[in-house]
Amino acid sequence: MTIDPRTPVIIGAGQINDRDFGSEPVDLMTRCSEAALDDTGASATVRSAIEAVRVVWGIWPYQDPGRLVAERLGRTDARTTLTTMGGNQVYDLVSDTATRIADGSLDVAVVCAAESMRTRRADHARGVDTHYIEEADGAAPDDVIGSQRPLTTDAEDAIGVHHPVRFYAMAETAVRHRLGEPIDEHRRRVASMWSRASEIAAANPHAWLQRAQTADDTARAGEHNRPIASPYPKYMTSNLNVDQGGAVIMCAAEAAERLGVPRDRWIFPLAASGAADHPTMTTRWAFDESPAMRLVGRDALGLAGVDIDDCALLDLYSCFPIAVQVAQRELDIDPARDWTITGGLTFAAGPMNCYCILPLTRAVEMLRASPTQRAFLTGNGGYFSKHSALVLAGEPGTGGFRSSSPQAEVDALPSRPTPDEPVREATIETYTVTYDRDMQPERAILACLDEEGRRHWTDRTERAFLDDLLATDACGEPIDLTDAARTTGTSAADR
Repeated sequence: MTIDPRTPVIIGAGQINDRDFGSEPVDLMTRCSEAALDDTGASATVRSAIEAVRVVWGIWPYQDPGRLVAERLGRTDARTTLTTMGGNQVYDLVSDTATRIADGSLDVAVVCAAESMRTRRADHARGVDTHYIEEADGAAPDDVIGSQRPLTTDAEDAIGVHHPVRFYAMAETAVRHRLGEPIDEHRRRVASMWSRASEIAAANPHAWLQRAQTADDTARAGEHNRPIASPYPKYMTSNLNVDQGGAVIMCAAEAAERLGVPRDRWIFPLAASGAADHPTMTTRWAFDESPAMRLVGRDALGLAGVDIDDCALLDLYSCFPIAVQVAQRELDIDPARDWTITGGLTFAAGPMNCYCILPLTRAVEMLRASPTQRAFLTGNGGYFSKHSALVLAGEPGTGGFRSSSPQAEVDALPSRPTPDEPVREATIETYTVTYDRDMQPERAILACLDEEGRRHWTDRTERAFLDDLLATDACGEPIDLTDAARTTGTSAADR
């Protein structure tokens, strides 16, 4: 097949786990980029052609980290990009880079991401300041990619549901109720999903935790697996305590040819899509649904000319088990299929916004080994808020790279009206129970619907009430919201 000269290709990929303390994010991104350059098989010529260094936002103080990376790569004149916050941003940035390559406005670029939360937490525990490389005054990237719109309301922040584990735990309770599963049966099923992820991580040389564990190990609460927010213990949450990063080199097919990159290094982005659900949890129609995820997946697959069963490699964003289950339902994916190529955000690790660089580099490696296969990768930012999907292949597609944003379709879908005043009578929609450090139930956060379908927030701390929530399915039960302060989001901890 004749390849259009402007076809975007990934020609190098690198991923690094820093297991010794003292990791620094710009240094880590630079080393990942150097590894990706080495992976091209034509490091010197590719380095000399880098026009842009494009970075995914992270938990560090830099305003223009791409400039610092570019300087260390010897490309001081490179244009720099920084994304906004979100676990969707790796694939959105790859899509934007591929689009610019295809339209001729960019030729060779580095896309990189890294976090050093493990070092940062260790420094904090020791009472020392974490070291970061000095940045010039007034530093700012040449380009910013992504939306900065708020994802929560004051009421959501006040009740505490803005902590991701609490929102996703409430969504998990909602799906359990939707399926009519007994609590123990649901816990076993979800633990089995996560146990399988640990097995995949054990076979992934790049995973942070390379140990397979049983479903019982995953579900059983204990000293090393304390309950966080029902039904999630620690082993069902993202593992942020890592120093980890990755990078890819992207360019036009003509540039890859010119720079002497061997053809067996080339991986082809076929299609991508991105969109956001209704922005706040209060107005979202249901906790365990994501129309944006469905439409983004539909578009990415359709633009690539494939369906989900044509993609042998699958990695669904897996900050918590519910994220995978919603994706499976929205994208019509057989739950029996393996849903990750890395081990997911618990075992491969979830370095904040940077997780998706890990399946991206892993997919490049796996597609080179099996060029006739395709990979379907998804990202998720916020609270099922922002979604991205990317289709890759070891062989070129017939129509070149294509992308879309079905945002107008998402925006036209129903949303719940924002409550304008407290109510007394409501129905429990979903909930979670949070735990203290001694593994004791501490507080329930509940979402409740009034007779007009408006969502209200409340919390409870009475131990008998918490025990009832943990033992039975209370979704659909009536609740008296007599305390108006609770319905406006004032938590027990604030009173």
